[in-house]
Formats: sequence, structure tokens, C-alpha cells
Amino acid sequence: MTRLSEDNTEDLIRESLEHLATRAPDGAEIRDALVQRSRSRPTMALALVAAAVAIIALGVPLGLRAFTAVPPAAQRNADWAVLPYKPGWLPDGFRETTRSAKPYPAPQMREWSSGDSGQIQLTSTPLSDERSGPWTIAPAPNQIIVRGRVGMAVEAYGQGMLLTWSPDDVYLLTMRLLNVKDPRAVGERIAEAMVTDNRARVSGELRFGRLPDGLELSGVKTFMKISGGATELEAAQAGQPLSAAVVTASLTGDRPEPDGAEPVAIKVKGRDGLFLPEREGALGHQNGTVAVQLDGGRWLAVSGKRDQATLLDIADNVQIIPGDYSWFGKTPE
Repeated sequence: MTRLSEDNTEDLIRESLEHLATRAPDGAEIRDALVQRSRSRPTMALALVAAAVAIIALGVPLGLRAFTAVPPAAQRNADWAVLPYKPGWLPDGFRETTRSAKPYPAPQMREWSSGDSGQIQLTSTPLSDERSGPWTIAPAPNQIIVRGRVGMAVEAYGQGMLLTWSPDDVYLLTMRLLNVKDPRAVGERIAEAMVTDNRARVSGELRFGRLPDGLELSGVKTFMKISGGATELEAAQAGQPLSAAVVTASLTGDRPEPDGAEPVAIKVKGRDGLFLPEREGALGHQNGTVAVQLDGGRWLAVSGKRDQATLLDIADNVQIIPGDYSWFGKTPE
């Protein structure tokens, strides 16, 4: 039986956990958005990662090895914007609110929320060639068995449960349950009911046009807000999809918050727009932002670690395209 090396496993789990922690949306915002629809960066503690790595390194007792045999896995999706897995069952009231994807080998994430009843985040991380093959985890109390494959369940942030397992030899799945009643039992039931998707896409309303040399598209995120569906793009250093975004572009119903900065009037896409300089305020450090209100009242904003002229050029060349928000507020189909 093939086992991941301790170093590769640590990298893989850290990437998944940090991705979940940094991209988790505001719970109150989601709750309010779900109510509206029905009417009409902290990081996971490295101690948890270290504990997980130690558990994985121990392996599985001989008595469990017979349960880890699985059929050959399907080939990994060539299109990184296609989400490979979805729950075949969720507790009543949970509706999908967020989808995001980054190029291989970065994770893809989707989230379901039930307002005050909690949030469920599912991250699918492609296993690279170096990390392929079954992986094993130590015995109870952290061990779970998902369709004959060994996985892990640990408490997360003291508010819920984090389940990690590999349903095939292609993907590692990480499911985080926050403020869900009896999270381990619920999480194991969801894991057992997990099915392949390969149809759901991350398809927003923005597309980068011209980007500065050395930058490329590194992420697409679509999510629900009170003001409606929103899209966010990220651009990072070329060839480094796991690195922090250098520039972001967003289309939402919210005007960018000045947070103490004095807006400078500029023309953006031929319209009256504004520039907010880099600043420190009540919301913390914020990069420079170029923004303009478009037809329909929504705001296009481009921000990042670049000067005003560069951000303006990116904004002028961002394309507005049809997006798919039809899945907002729905259960898995």
C-alpha cells in the first residue's frame, strides 16, 4: 500500500486548511442573504496541522487494511473550474452559497449554509502525481471509515469538526462543519453520501483582459450577498496558483468602503469612478482600489499591490460576461 510522505501530507493538509480559513465568508452576511432570498484572513492553528500529520504518519492497523481497497479512480478534471464532488445528502435547510476554484494543484471549494444552523465547507484538493495512491490514518478516536477508506475527524476551532479523507486516488476531500449540531455524526453521514459531480462550475461575471507582465488568473469565486450574486477574480504571480493574490477584481452590489481615505475622482471604463489609495483604517490594511458603478447599480472594483495607473488599466480591460448564479440558495441536485 502506498503512503504519502510526512512532508507531502503536511503541505497538503496545511494548504487545504488555510484555504478554508482565509476564504470563509461572514456568517451573518450569509444568513441575511438567505432570508432575503426566501422572501423573494485568520489561519488554522499549525498545532492542528502537526497533530494531523502525526496521526497520518502512524498508519492503519493490519485489521483495517482489507477495507482500503478501492476501484480505480476517474481521471482528474482537465478544467479546474469544474467542481468534482458534491454531497448526496445534507441536513434540512442547508443551501449552497459559495463556489471558488483555483488552477491545479490548488483546491476548489464550495459551501452550504443554513443561517443560524451552521455552515458546511467542502474543499477538493487534487492529489498530484507525487501524492497519488491510497493514504492511511491512525486508529480511534480520530479515525473514520468512509466507504471502506480510512479518514480522519478532528475538532476545528472548538466550534465544529474537520473531516479529511480521499474518496479515490485523484482527490483529497476536506469538510469543515461549523456550528452544526452533532457535527461528527452529521459529517460522517455527509461523507458517506458524497457523490461525483463534474457538472457544477465556478462561472462568474468577470474575466481579466490585460494583466501586467508576470501576473495571471489564479482564482475565481462566486458567492451570495444581501445585494445579490457576486464575483471575485484573483491574479497572482505566474505559475504560482497557491501564492497570495497580487490583484483582485470584484463585481458586487456594494460600494468600496473608503475607510478613512479621500476618494480621488477618475474615469473608469469611460464613466465617473474613483480611486482609493492604499490605507490603514478600521478595517485594517487595504490596498489601493479603482472602482466604478455600472449599469444596474453594481460596482466593479480592482484592488491590489500596484499603482493607480496599473489598477486603472486592469479595470478598463476587465470584461463583463454572463455568469451562472442559478445554483444560489439551492440544495445539491
